[in-house]
Amino acid sequence: MTRKTILFVDDEPDILKGLRRMLYPLRAKWDMFFVESGAEALEIMRYNKISVLITDMRMPAMNGVQLLQTVREHNPEIIRVMLTGQPDLETYREVVILSHYFLWKPTKYEDFEALFDRIGNLDATLKNVKLEQFIGGIRSLPSLPVLFTRLTALIEQDNTDCVKIAGVIEEDMAMAAQVLKLVNSSFLGLSRKIETLEQAVAYLGLNMIRDLVLVQQMFSKCTREEIRDFQLDQLWEHSFKVATLARKIAGANNAPQLQDSAYLAGLLHDIGKLILVRHIPDSYRKIKGNTEWSSGPCTKAEQELHGADHASIGGYLISLWGLPRSITEAVTLHHTDFLASAPRMSPVLEAVWHANCLCHGNDTNSIKYKEFVMKYN
Repeated sequence: MTRKTILFVDDEPDILKGLRRMLYPLRAKWDMFFVESGAEALEIMRYNKISVLITDMRMPAMNGVQLLQTVREHNPEIIRVMLTGQPDLETYREVVILSHYFLWKPTKYEDFEALFDRIGNLDATLKNVKLEQFIGGIRSLPSLPVLFTRLTALIEQDNTDCVKIAGVIEEDMAMAAQVLKLVNSSFLGLSRKIETLEQAVAYLGLNMIRDLVLVQQMFSKCTREEIRDFQLDQLWEHSFKVATLARKIAGANNAPQLQDSAYLAGLLHDIGKLILVRHIPDSYRKIKGNTEWSSGPCTKAEQELHGADHASIGGYLISLWGLPRSITEAVTLHHTDFLASAPRMSPVLEAVWHANCLCHGNDTNSIKYKEFVMKYN
């Protein structure tokens, strides 16, 4: 694996010295720079390929928010991490859309090690610099207008609650992915992963959801052209069917504790298509015009045009956003052919892989679960 470079920015020299000492064991895998200002950081980035930026928030001249804004605009492929000692919701709202991860001071060695391991594993998901650049700069993904309208109407009601909000979000792959990103990649140093949307909405709170939707505009609507040109309503319908069936399969496999993860992985399994539609529409029109919207031909055309298919692209994004490994694995591998004869898969991957085959009509690979399709339909 090619060595990556991490750039640390903090205006307190003693903190930088402490980071140098703490992270010395990781220098076998990572190159590191330590600077005291945003201006120095930008100068380092002019002459060095930086993979990860970890910056303090409160700094004179250029603060962490301004630095992250500049980096997202000019170097979106750089993974952006906020390191701050002010773990409050106001701080979080200010930078949540700018950063990929949060680390709270004082940060332990184990926290850095876990984050760096996760970042290092991204190499196995996607190997295309241009794709990494636009994926790293994604601010929002489009939602179906009817679901977006339902959500905004709910959050403007005084008597709404988390269950109602989660009920809308769990029908929409874009909103679901972004809410899970908020709580799993960067929220308040949670010690465990949150894998249900009801838990996620409860942790964020209704005020945070209102702010993100109405003020920060974190969610957006699909345009009429996108829905018409790419049949996005059919994509949502398919994703919802796969999610529902994957939940049933996980339950039948005596894995009831994984049913929610299987549902979310099924809902998100084609999120890579949504990324391509929104960010590379012209090339995806070419794919749509020359192949059917189906597994085999579509993924082959994606590979030829972009060097990666929608499964790898979607898996990279949600892994970058910090979603649980069981979900990112299922999204990344849901079109992998060799799984048809694999002796064993993880429960979430197995549920999503078979559910997707069955919903596409490829039931010869999923005879074991054909009965679920009959019941479901």
